[in-house]
Amino acid sequence: MASQDTSESDHEQRFDERKGGLGAYLLRPIDTSLTSIPIILCCFCSGLIDSTVFNAWGVFGTMQTGNTVILALGASSQPTGHPHAWLQALSAITFFFLGSFFTNHLGHFLSPLKRRTLILSFFLQTALIITAAALIRSGVAPGIIPSGEEHFIQLVPLPMLAFQAGQQSVTARQLGLNEIPTTVLTSVYTDLGNDPKLFAPLNENWKRNRRALAAVALLLGAIIGGWLSRTKEGMPAALWFAAGVKAVLTVAWALWREEGKIPR
Repeated sequence: MASQDTSESDHEQRFDERKGGLGAYLLRPIDTSLTSIPIILCCFCSGLIDSTVFNAWGVFGTMQTGNTVILALGASSQPTGHPHAWLQALSAITFFFLGSFFTNHLGHFLSPLKRRTLILSFFLQTALIITAAALIRSGVAPGIIPSGEEHFIQLVPLPMLAFQAGQQSVTARQLGLNEIPTTVLTSVYTDLGNDPKLFAPLNENWKRNRRALAAVALLLGAIIGGWLSRTKEGMPAALWFAAGVKAVLTVAWALWREEGKIPR
């Protein structure tokens, strides 16, 4: 009798889920067991973006430690030949903070681990990168600033790149992946060097594995971004690539396995 009641309850639950349709599907929390994969791909995107942004504008789009140093150099009218780089650095730091703030409160409002929250966040990240790439490709913002020249129109696309970087960094923390900060490697190298199980077998130290993969992904992204910036397309090529990765991740969150669901 109890078994029959349970069966009827499960049937009713499945009926309610079908009845809810897409809305109910988007409200379900995801399974977080493999979410390190998209976050490591975010590290790859950071490498793509920062290699070309630094090469073009002399500041960083995602790594705010470097921007903080550039901001500090502005007090002495440096770097030489680019004394107003501090203004770009300040805008990037500000919008990185705003991106982090926005994503944190979006998570509180919509619940950070639900499909709709992740889809919305990564859709916005993709849109921001695409918009920045389009502004540069169309010539509205310069793809590179010659030494000794000062331009300020890049203060439009640069904050877009910084904002989405703040978003992905907070998402990594919301998913419980504090060992993958996505925009900085200093703490990753520190944690690797401080890991007492650094040389343990692969299946015995997953945090070590994720840290190492994050470093490799960011490095690989930076190498590819550097080469892409030398092509005819120039700076936008790396941004299109990063936008493509973020678009794939947006779709991936929509299809991600839900929490508690056992794969067949």
